[in-house]
Amino acid sequence: MTSDASLLLLLLIAVILLAVSLGFAIPIGVSASHRGMNSIGWAALAFFTWIVGLVLFLLNLQPIITDTPCPACGNMIPIDHVFCPFCGHRG
Repeated sequence: MTSDASLLLLLLIAVILLAVSLGFAIPIGVSASHRGMNSIGWAALAFFTWIVGLVLFLLNLQPIITDTPCPACGNMIPIDHVFCPFCGHRG
């Protein structure tokens, strides 16, 4: 094999490894963000450890955050609302 072919092969391997790492990191980071977990930490763990990070993430899943309590009246504000539908407080 010539040096150009071996360099191209190494580049192809590096691109494939990067794509696999991102394939683990991005969905886990997004899912962690929706669950109120540390999205950057979980994404970094999945990026570097692949299957191990995925298994650890699945073992530590938190429920998806859908509603938040209003700091003014205590009623639950749906996640897609900017203002509390009960008292009008900006949530």
